[in-house]
Amino acid sequence: MQIENKFHCKFSDEFKSFFIAMSKYVLPGILNVSTGKNNGNDLITFVYDYEINNGRWDANLIPFLDIGNGDYFCISAKHSPKSPVYYYYYSEDFGVEEYNTSFEEWIKNLPHFLNG
Repeated sequence: MQIENKFHCKFSDEFKSFFIAMSKYVLPGILNVSTGKNNGNDLITFVYDYEINNGRWDANLIPFLDIGNGDYFCISAKHSPKSPVYYYYYSEDFGVEEYNTSFEEWIKNLPHFLNG
């Protein structure tokens, strides 16, 4: 994947499979990995570059789901392909918290997140 070259990492098979599947559906917030067949949302690379240019983004974090209000779910380029999933929240202190220990765990818990 070209996006792996940008971030100098390898994505897990679960991460790749998730984005291949999500490219077929229009779901709010799911970012895209390519300009090919996708869901019409922004590209991961566009959001990353935008946030980096705003000055307070951790360059190690790769956003993949835009929650809104400047909040994102992210993975770590440094820890890929075994990265935990992080919750980045925009506030006065720009916090980052580990949300799940793996992308696979995040997928399993996605229904709980979506249903509140």
